Amino acid sequence: MTKKILIIEDNSSVCNLLQNCLTQNGYEIAFATEGGDEGILLAVTESPDLILVDTDLPVIDGWQVIRILKASTVTQNIPVIALTAPATDADWNRVLESGCNACELKPIDPKGILGKIKALTEPIAVDRGADVSTVSTEPDPILFPKYQLSYKAASHMLRRSSALMTTATESQEARVVYVDDSPLDSQTMAAIVEGAGYGYNNISEPLKALPLLLEIKPQLIFLDLVMPDTNGYEMCAQIRRTSVFRSTPIIIVTNNDGIIDRVRTRFVGASGFFSKPVKEERVVKLLNKYLHPAPVSLMENLYQRSILPFV
Repeated sequence: MTKKILIIEDNSSVCNLLQNCLTQNGYEIAFATEGGDEGILLAVTESPDLILVDTDLPVIDGWQVIRILKASTVTQNIPVIALTAPATDADWNRVLESGCNACELKPIDPKGILGKIKALTEPIAVDRGADVSTVSTEPDPILFPKYQLSYKAASHMLRRSSALMTTATESQEARVVYVDDSPLDSQTMAAIVEGAGYGYNNISEPLKALPLLLEIKPQLIFLDLVMPDTNGYEMCAQIRRTSVFRSTPIIIVTNNDGIIDRVRTRFVGASGFFSKPVKEERVVKLLNKYLHPAPVSLMENLYQRSILPFV
């Protein structure tokens, strides 16, 4: 079966070199040339067998891209090779702590990169009679050339990588997700959604949103309009390009309420929007519209709290 390689790289010369090298050796290629955010999206949607990441990317650098990929259960098992040029011990520490599976020193050596890709994508025959206690767990010098860190440092990296893993609480039961970096707004939304009987997850880091959404698979998504590194419109468009969420209701939460915002909301595929502050009556109305009706006991509870009119 042909292996697919995702290349996250904005340098056209490097892209051409890698394309010629890999296609001649039977690999399928996908490119993300617009930056780290595009690379993260394609890592989720293309399901590559291996990812090459340039560490010198604009806006979201390659180190951050690697950490995000390795922090999501959707992409964490995809081998990642960092394309970098470490010169000092501090640089090598950064390589180690990123969680990448290997690194290729710049300028790229076609033979070297092919060797690493083969080592990471082809199954290794294991001698079942071997004594596993004698197998070395130190970093492979082939995958990490000129490696200058100790085994103790490698163990620290593995512990730190595990600590970066983001697991959504009760993700299998969650039905509503709010992508917002404001702790206060998230707490308010959580109280309303959980009080209405639905599961809830907050995603506070927008660049990790898409992989986490694929884990949680919510039936309703709220997106804050103003967030660091991106905005609700751009994120909504990205989510809509993922087949899993083509029909999932997406609500933009914004401080604006003008006609231009309404038009743009529809243009990017959002189902609607409401203005801040987050209020119980508005959220409950959307929950009832897009999700299954809450149980009778919950409806009675809402009536007693004067949220719903008596019928």
